[in-house]
Amino acid sequence: MIISEIANGVEGCFIKSNKFKTSSISVNMFIPADEKSVSAYSLLYLILTDSTKDYPDYTSLNKALKNLYNASLFFFFLKFGDMRMVKFGISVLDDNFTLFGETISNKAADLLLCAIFNPLMENGKFKQEVFNNNKRILIDQINAQINEKRGYAISNTEKEMYNGEPASVKTHGNTESVDSLTNEDLVKAHEHLLKNAFVRINVISQNEPDLIYERFKEYFNSLERNVEKKNISLNHKTEGEVKYLEEKMNVTQGKLCLGFTVDLGEARQSVAKAAVFVDVFGGGPYSKLFTNVREKQSLCYYCAARFNSKKGTFIVDSGILEENREKAYNGILEQLEEIKNGNISEDEVNSSKIALTDTLISYNDQTATLDTWYALATFNDGETIEDYAELIKGVTVEDVIAVAKTVKLDTVYFLGKAKEDNDD
Repeated sequence: MIISEIANGVEGCFIKSNKFKTSSISVNMFIPADEKSVSAYSLLYLILTDSTKDYPDYTSLNKALKNLYNASLFFFFLKFGDMRMVKFGISVLDDNFTLFGETISNKAADLLLCAIFNPLMENGKFKQEVFNNNKRILIDQINAQINEKRGYAISNTEKEMYNGEPASVKTHGNTESVDSLTNEDLVKAHEHLLKNAFVRINVISQNEPDLIYERFKEYFNSLERNVEKKNISLNHKTEGEVKYLEEKMNVTQGKLCLGFTVDLGEARQSVAKAAVFVDVFGGGPYSKLFTNVREKQSLCYYCAARFNSKKGTFIVDSGILEENREKAYNGILEQLEEIKNGNISEDEVNSSKIALTDTLISYNDQTATLDTWYALATFNDGETIEDYAELIKGVTVEDVIAVAKTVKLDTVYFLGKAKEDNDD
């Protein structure tokens, strides 16, 4: 992996690999989040991936991709601590494998630049029909989130736990903030994103990315940018009493989520220690929650822990029968106490370390997972997959116990069945 400065607040990350016959180019833009801006960037992301000035419809865009040996575009929009990450990417046949020796990676970069910098506009605004259509799509997507109850419960737990922090804002904001957006708002959001986001350009290829970087350098140097590379996400700290939130809905299975904080130091080793602890606690089939709360006690349909290293938190989410709510709650906390008290074996920790490192190394097998990992590692000081895997391998039983002792319960969320009119 080689990190290069391309322009102000724009860096390139070149991952040289001979394993693939395709090259991948992705532009990963990191921007602070709040309710209004998140909705604006979500809508902007949909519009930018819908059409461009040079390719105003699906037919013309698809033709351009076919002319690049059936290249494919990929896009993501996700929460990144207290920021959002907007990803625009293209996967294309590596230049070494073209039929006539063409250099098509540069053309692929141009298509990507067109999508980001040259959207389909009319009279200085986005084409109104495109704006209106994508606004409806985004509102429908937000409304549909309630149908996936597990994700809905986790999202509401985060909203309550991070109350007052940017991370509390749901991934796409809410329908009210989307509905209030105007075409002019989107034009301003587009300009703000290009000028103020920190940008990481990942290139996975057999060939040096110099010509690709030059294309992006030209575009970004044409803007007035004064952007510092800084991860603005702050570790969440528990303050005062545990927060409780309960909702009732037409569900057949209760959802119990417990949000915890865990102390993280500045060093990446502390993140690795916390990652192993969370995995031992509620990761794979070797974990405390799986073997005890789910299997031995049969208190839930699933029970797993999700680590958020950007915020120094983790959430245990479970699907339960409502009558098992108190038992499941106590069972989860009992397993945490088991680790705090040192009731954990070398085998349990080793099983976790093997699972985590195997997963990490497997990211090298696909350009998509490789690109995603290095995008999410943007603020980790040039750390490679192999570097982080070595940190995981170095975690001890004593480390896991020490991390567990810093854990504090922050938020409890329960989604239960609504009482019907004819219920007693």
